[in-house]
Amino acid sequence: MILFKLDMSRTLDTLLSVRWDYLVAALATFAASLVLGNVQWVKLLSLQGIVLPFRQTLSFYFVGAFFNNFLPANIGGDIVRVYDIYRESRMPHQAIAATVTDRLFGMVALGLLAMPAGLYVALRYQALGLERAFGLWSLAIVVAFMIILALSCLLIFSRRLARAVERVVRPLLIRGTRDRFKRVYESFYSYRANMASLPAVLAIAVVVQALRVLVHFEVSEAMGLGIPLIYFFLFVPVIAIFIALPISIGGLGVREGLGIFFFCKAVPALGSEQAFTMGFLAYVVGVVVSLAGGVIYLGRGLAPGQIEKEFSDGRLSDAG
Repeated sequence: MILFKLDMSRTLDTLLSVRWDYLVAALATFAASLVLGNVQWVKLLSLQGIVLPFRQTLSFYFVGAFFNNFLPANIGGDIVRVYDIYRESRMPHQAIAATVTDRLFGMVALGLLAMPAGLYVALRYQALGLERAFGLWSLAIVVAFMIILALSCLLIFSRRLARAVERVVRPLLIRGTRDRFKRVYESFYSYRANMASLPAVLAIAVVVQALRVLVHFEVSEAMGLGIPLIYFFLFVPVIAIFIALPISIGGLGVREGLGIFFFCKAVPALGSEQAFTMGFLAYVVGVVVSLAGGVIYLGRGLAPGQIEKEFSDGRLSDAG
């Protein structure tokens, strides 16, 4: 456990010394990223033929963000978003395709932010006062994101890959779910027919992810750490990829541990307690903003068990 390796008195002192004006800016930045993230999602939904009022989808997006904080890999929030869209549109496969594509575009955007930063650090590691090994690490990050980008594009646009995925997955599915999987994938693949609209969606995704990187930078400024902005555009996308894996609740522990590893190597003067606090405060900022989603969810009067009930009654059987 990371906590046992830290000096908790120093961690508390770091927390008490933060500048609240920068924290308020971080809260506003994260809120803006959620609003813009909903714009991205709405565009992907509309390409699937799902058109709902912006205010309504924004409430769905905030509710999903709220659940992302307490479930592994942010999957819970995506499930809730799909369910909300299904209740309004009765188009489950299209809702799944739009939400999965929304997540994929986020991954692509992270790569587009990390690759230039990684190349800069790899080429300028000496001027930045870093060891050659760190430059090689930066280059490896760039290559890894290039692979992620290539796979993401293939997943969206390649019929050959679609057939390969179907051959691999089909034996693993029971007969009743095979046709559902195929319909979801066909909805997902339909974005190929709307390629002219996708660059605008990707541009929005890049801005959304840049805002979320800036949240971490603003938190570091609130702590007076003086870490160069370029490191955040390199490290935060990598951390975000690991947080997306189902290995922790809300990314807790993973975010802080990787933050200590990367930032302390890049900034030798940075203490583990400071790096830990920076990552944890960035998480708290997200939780505080997404509490609005929790309020919206409670205001609906929709108990968590109601979703399970609708599945058991067969009303969501078509959604798989």
